[in-house]
Amino acid sequence: MNIALLDILRCPFCGGRLELVVTMFHRATGDVIHDGILGCHCCIFPVVDGIPVLHLRADAIAARDHIDGGRPQLALRAMVGLEDDAQAEQFEAAASRPSSTYKEIVEALGPGFEGGYFLYRFSDPTFIVAHAVVRAVARTVLGGRRRAIDICGGSGHLTRALLDLSSPAPVLADLFFPKVWLARRFTAPGCDPVCCDGNSPMPFARGAFGYAMCSDAFQYIWTKRLFIGEMARLVDGATPGAVVVNHTHNQLTWSPSHGQPLSPAGYADLFETLPARIYGEAGLFAEVVADGSVDLGRHDSAEHVNGDPALTLVASSHPAVFGRHPAAPPPVTGEYRINPLYAVTDRDGVLELTLTFPDASYEDEYGACRQYLPDTATLHRTDLDRLRAGQSPAALDELLRRRVIVELPALYY
Repeated sequence: MNIALLDILRCPFCGGRLELVVTMFHRATGDVIHDGILGCHCCIFPVVDGIPVLHLRADAIAARDHIDGGRPQLALRAMVGLEDDAQAEQFEAAASRPSSTYKEIVEALGPGFEGGYFLYRFSDPTFIVAHAVVRAVARTVLGGRRRAIDICGGSGHLTRALLDLSSPAPVLADLFFPKVWLARRFTAPGCDPVCCDGNSPMPFARGAFGYAMCSDAFQYIWTKRLFIGEMARLVDGATPGAVVVNHTHNQLTWSPSHGQPLSPAGYADLFETLPARIYGEAGLFAEVVADGSVDLGRHDSAEHVNGDPALTLVASSHPAVFGRHPAAPPPVTGEYRINPLYAVTDRDGVLELTLTFPDASYEDEYGACRQYLPDTATLHRTDLDRLRAGQSPAALDELLRRRVIVELPALYY
């Protein structure tokens, strides 16, 4: 972590500023802290492999003890959650290879890590809706001059959509250390990862951000009133900001991995300081599939949102947020690849693609992707090579629009 991040970090318990405890073990190069201990009025927290860990769960306490004892590698093991020596060595070997892919390191983390879902994340239906909303709202309120935060952002798939909009770089906050570690290396390089607990006060200064979001996680947060109040506090500045919650489940309808959702009326009651609107995700999905745009100016009826399994919440006093937003894709920073949901057969340079779901449960939950992903497709390898070289073969326009070909982070799979 860069030492400048301390300007916006605060203790989640006392609210005090944090600083590096230089009398305890630490490793730093210039303004970058690699490992060390941060202290405030009441607590001390570890920085593990450049990531501040601002909670007091058992893994953080173990990591803090290892840092204090001058054992940063064991602190990393503790935060990654690898108690078995053989598995830990497998992860460390993969992590030390510059050529390792996101997929390979996820596999090295073992079967207990939520990896398969993330491998296909860039084209699943919940992602394409959230991505469009994130780009629309963040671009409006940040203006390239304010900072964004992605809370409970996992391994940074949507944080990646903020990299060109947030200045300084966006913060990615999540409880699970391996996810933010993966994000920094693969999915959102350049972001500032922070490991913290979404059920506690946020470890950041008031008004430190112009945009705060949470995607596909809010239904699992128990302290929902605290969470929304904290998001509003983070964007409480002289210039209007925005709070966005993407894909939260609806208590009134069934959905896979239901969590502890509220009804639409219950979600509306959480917002006390910002005007908020609730959208049914199905309507947003239809717009994004059609032309990539999102209309945040409409008012979905109570009947509409009550019947939708997934909801999007947008809160802001910025006048331009609640309007129609055309598609605004981010700049290309990775590489064009065939969507990993396709099995590929190469017949003398003609690539034949077949949509193949990893398992039945994935198809049940994300089967709506068939509305844009065709069951089969073909393309010439030479066209794909030209696209990767920076050209724009017209033959691939439709495959790009339908996400058969996707722009992925380098070394993704």
